Amino acid sequence: MTALRAALAATICVCGLAGGAYAQESDDEILAQAMDFAMHDAAFTMYHEIGHMLVGELGLPVLGKEEDAVDTLATIWLLTDDSDEDSYNALVDSADGWYFNAVNSTGSSLEDFSYYTDHSLDIQRAYNMVCLMVGKDPDAFGETADNYEMDTDQQEACSYTYEQAATSWETLLAPHAVDKDEGAPIEVIYEDAGDYEMFAEELKARGIMEHAAELVMSNYVLPGPVTFRAAQCGEANAYYSPSDSEVTYCYELAEDLYYLYLYDIVGWSDTAE
Repeated sequence: MTALRAALAATICVCGLAGGAYAQESDDEILAQAMDFAMHDAAFTMYHEIGHMLVGELGLPVLGKEEDAVDTLATIWLLTDDSDEDSYNALVDSADGWYFNAVNSTGSSLEDFSYYTDHSLDIQRAYNMVCLMVGKDPDAFGETADNYEMDTDQQEACSYTYEQAATSWETLLAPHAVDKDEGAPIEVIYEDAGDYEMFAEELKARGIMEHAAELVMSNYVLPGPVTFRAAQCGEANAYYSPSDSEVTYCYELAEDLYYLYLYDIVGWSDTAE
């Protein structure tokens, strides 16, 4: 179903869904899909912030926007992580998340967009991800690219885009690859989740942060200890703190993506408990 969601989105946005498109599915199924969507985005977000962490901790040079660069790195990791059977689903859901965030801003005036910020526009982030995805694996993501209305020539050109990005990141990270010496450890901490407990429990059950930590430690030599922390932040966010050598994932972000799926993608009219 995820591969068809972008195509369905056009119908939802034009017609104004009132909760009927998924009427054939039970509330429990829809809620489970919403949690999958939130957790898939959490995986991508962690890899994105880990990209910032590697730039900071390893002193990596970055040409262009760092935000775009670490989006690319996160996408490459999920495309090449054979130990994560759900990584491809995480990519599709994350791209769709950026797409629907862009849909939500449709109709906003020009002054509502911060063109000078470090981030590209959400719609650009979605299409850049999908280009890398279809560039790496056209068989798996050709339908997704079709749903994003990428023509055949562009999809073929994305193969070069992916190879260039993957080679560039490999070149940057190669001097820091694990050889004989192991790097500093990464500690994973879950702070009290309060009202966001169901998201904290899901993060723990899926081992998203632990898997990301193991991926980094098994591949790269970090110069000092790093912490991955899940916490209440007072906002839907995730960030890397250079002064603390810490990546923080905010429970509020999981909730935000959960309800994005329910209300903006599915158009569900019920209230989740």
